[in-house]
Amino acid sequence: LLSNHRTMAIRSASLLFVLLAILYFPSVCAFAPPAIASASTTALSIGQLLSDFLPTKSQTQSAIDPQRVQDIKAEIKALAKGTSNGISASEEVRENISRLAAELEAANPTPDLTNSPKLDGSWKLVYTTNEGSSAGKLGPFVGEVEQLIRIDGRVGAEQDYINVVRIAGGAIEGALRATWDVLAKDKWQVNFESVRFSVLGITLVQKDLSAVGIWRMSFLDDDFRILYAAGGKNVPKENIYILAK
Repeated sequence: LLSNHRTMAIRSASLLFVLLAILYFPSVCAFAPPAIASASTTALSIGQLLSDFLPTKSQTQSAIDPQRVQDIKAEIKALAKGTSNGISASEEVRENISRLAAELEAANPTPDLTNSPKLDGSWKLVYTTNEGSSAGKLGPFVGEVEQLIRIDGRVGAEQDYINVVRIAGGAIEGALRATWDVLAKDKWQVNFESVRFSVLGITLVQKDLSAVGIWRMSFLDDDFRILYAAGGKNVPKENIYILAK
């Protein structure tokens, strides 16, 4: 009898998760801007294309004490702690993180943000101004968001990344796979390929995607990244995403 109850509970949880996936993930999940995702192509003006390949403020390193860089990272992490990836952050916290992020961006040490090997590896979402699924929100739940960028060792294989939202320690998981095209030294066109949802390691929903988005990167070093993408509840405003290793 106990076993039957456990089986029914798992099935109920699975059904709930599928419903949430349908309601809150209609096309793509983390880091997929809805306003752009419906487009099959991305049109850029000649002026934009020219400006994209000229040095920008975020691509030009400014003199800053290395210890100050580490202090800023620690401050951002401390401010973001307990805010559910930024979803419940107060206006004061948002303003302070925005100010600190701008200071980091002015000291960006990586001129070619989109082709750097530093991108490779596992990144955890620290903070975002997006309050939807890109922040790890699934219905009333907020999970951890990991981004795994796979570059190293993929000779002859397509470079890609996987965004994973984990709830209840990974008992419930949503995973989005995407590839990218480099548009500039600070800009990717992200091509969303597929999305998968699972409960207790069992895949319940899996579907192919045909959507694109634009990432604008502004800071990258060995263990910290800042990027922007339009979409979410703040359409067409860009949302900031801060990730750390």
